[in-house]
Amino acid sequence: MSYFRSILLATAFATISLVPVSSLAAQTIESDSALATQLRKSDELLLKAVHTADRPVWQTFAAPDFFYLDEEGGVTYLDAFLRELEPMTSKPLQIQSYKLTRAGDTAIVLHEDTDENKVRYIFTETWQRLNGAWKLRALHITNVLSDPPAIQLSHAQIDELAGTYRSGSVTYTIRREGDRILTKREDRPESEQRAETRDVLFSPGDPRVRKVFLRDAAGKVTGFVVRYESSDTLWTKVG
Repeated sequence: MSYFRSILLATAFATISLVPVSSLAAQTIESDSALATQLRKSDELLLKAVHTADRPVWQTFAAPDFFYLDEEGGVTYLDAFLRELEPMTSKPLQIQSYKLTRAGDTAIVLHEDTDENKVRYIFTETWQRLNGAWKLRALHITNVLSDPPAIQLSHAQIDELAGTYRSGSVTYTIRREGDRILTKREDRPESEQRAETRDVLFSPGDPRVRKVFLRDAAGKVTGFVVRYESSDTLWTKVG
C-alpha cells in the first residue's frame, strides 16, 4: 500500500469513527490558523516526549481512548503506548510542514517530519475538543519510502538479464542500451530500471516493488518474480 493510500485510509477511518453522524450535516470544513499554531506546539512537545519517555506529556494531550495505527496495521492503545516509551539517544523528529482542517470540535492534522538522517515521515492525526480541551484521539505514522542505493551492473551482467519474459498471456522485455537497463511490458511504455544487486531491479520512484531474478543450478536466468511486499508474480524467461 502506498503511503498516500495509507494516509487517506487512516484519515477516513479516524474521521468517520470519531465524528458524530448527527453533526456532519451542520458542519463545514475550514482552516484554523490559530488552532494549527496551538496543536503544532502540542505536537512538538509530544515528539520530544517520545524521545525522553515523558509519559505525563502524553497523558496531558492524548485522549483516554487514544490509539496509534502503525504501517503494518497494528493498533496500540494509550496504556500500551505509554508502557513502550523508552528514552532515545537520537534527536526528536522535526516538523517540516503542518496542515490542519477543522470541522466543529474535530480537527484533522497532516504533518511531514524528518529525523536527523533526513528520513521523512508523514503523520495523520485526529484531534477533538473534549470538555474544552483539544485531545489527540488517533495517530497514524508512515515513513516516506526512498529508492535504495543503486549499483552499476557490467554489460555482461545486464545481458544475462536481457530477454523476453511471459506471465500468462502478457510479455515483458528487458534490453540493454549502453549502461542502462530498459524494460517494457507489452501494454505499457518502456522505462528504465536500476539495479539494487546483481539479481534485483527496481523502478526509480517506486521502491516497494522489486524484480528478483531466478537462476538454475548452472547460474542461467530462468525468470523473475515481481515482489510487492509479501506478494510475488512469476515471469518466465521465454527468449
